[in-house]
Amino acid sequence: MSLAVDPALNLPTDNPRPLRRKTPERPVEWRRTASLSRAFAVPAFCLLASVVFGRVDLVLLAAPFAVGTALLLHRRPQRPPRGTLDTDDQTCAEGETASAALRVANPEPVPVTTLVTAVADPWIDLHTGRGDFAERIGPATTREMVVAGRAERWGGHHIGPVQTQSFACGGLIETTVQTLPGTMIWVLPVPDWFESAESLPFADGVAGVHRSRRLGDSGELAEVRLYQPGDRLRRIDWRTSARSQDLYVNATLSERDTDVTLILDLQLEAGRSGGVDGSASVADLTVRAAGAVAAHYAVQGDRVGCIEFGARARRMRAGAGRRHNLALLRWLASVDIPPDPLPPSIAMLRRMLNKQRSLHVVFTPLLAERSIGLVAELARSGRPVLCVDTLPGHVSPPTRTHWTHHAERIWRLGRENTIMELRELGVPVEPWEDSASLDSVLAQLTRRRYR
Repeated sequence: MSLAVDPALNLPTDNPRPLRRKTPERPVEWRRTASLSRAFAVPAFCLLASVVFGRVDLVLLAAPFAVGTALLLHRRPQRPPRGTLDTDDQTCAEGETASAALRVANPEPVPVTTLVTAVADPWIDLHTGRGDFAERIGPATTREMVVAGRAERWGGHHIGPVQTQSFACGGLIETTVQTLPGTMIWVLPVPDWFESAESLPFADGVAGVHRSRRLGDSGELAEVRLYQPGDRLRRIDWRTSARSQDLYVNATLSERDTDVTLILDLQLEAGRSGGVDGSASVADLTVRAAGAVAAHYAVQGDRVGCIEFGARARRMRAGAGRRHNLALLRWLASVDIPPDPLPPSIAMLRRMLNKQRSLHVVFTPLLAERSIGLVAELARSGRPVLCVDTLPGHVSPPTRTHWTHHAERIWRLGRENTIMELRELGVPVEPWEDSASLDSVLAQLTRRRYR
């Protein structure tokens, strides 16, 4: 049975929701203000009172109001100013300034005053354009204003919506409020500093910086052997040849690149994020640690790819170079942990790992059984796995009763037992601390590979 004739698709819903029609945006037009109404009411009242009571002085009192109003309305604008907000996706880093350009064009030969009201997401601290601010726009000119703020945390944030309203003729007339939709600002995470001097296993690429077991041209000395036909003359070791009266050459190991697959465990969020200058949550530590490892290996020529182990199961193809590193940071900036996510599938993630000969770095807080099962499954399949513990040290459950402290202690003992079991399985588990925190475990993986 095809989907077109499936009777289940024609069943009525239990709780149908009416379709919401999008209300058309009201056109921006000029209208009078309360000041204009008062400017007309005061002279009219004075003239009426002068006729009723015969008071000529009331006419003299109303004359300045009438003359001033007529002079101000003599050059009344016809077309209202129009505002536009730059809606192109912009990118900045954590701690830098996120800005959006607002342009207001005044088509009339009359100066106007524009009132701008701007808002932004909580993670963007506006310092230019916060709240209400006014700008004077000259006749037949376009004024560009900047709504800017400091980006406190990585992710996709909005600046806007922005509301503009113009006044002319001394505040006697005003335009209706024009609401401009906000613009998206992608804030890239600032990775922690990571630098490793250890070689990686499975260095089988074409050219790179990691030592392999194959002989080739490089600066890594493998052995000194007798000269064979086909050896290059520049490889001759003249000191050894002079001592032994035979011709010896230096054999070197080739330097090649490898594949690095970063697996981000995005099932649960723990801790409260304080932004770039505050405390880090599980998502913050995961994203910044993955960005640091990706930047280190991608810039030096290794192929780096990323996979989400969560509800969305996204994948970033492997690549190398600075351009790929920027694409990885943009990919990490869109990481999101839903409040009620669907449990991920370990079998689906294994199908996404198409290459066996690569280093798999799993960033996980080890808070879910599926995360522990994923690390164990990768280790049993013979893949080189490095588990990075991304649970911050300050994260603890909220105190509810006097038993909370003892329950937390028992939970931490069980977690340490799980880490010890993973290490016995052959999976190195290390917490993310500093730039050289993974050198020792990388050296163990390399020795285990070439043993």
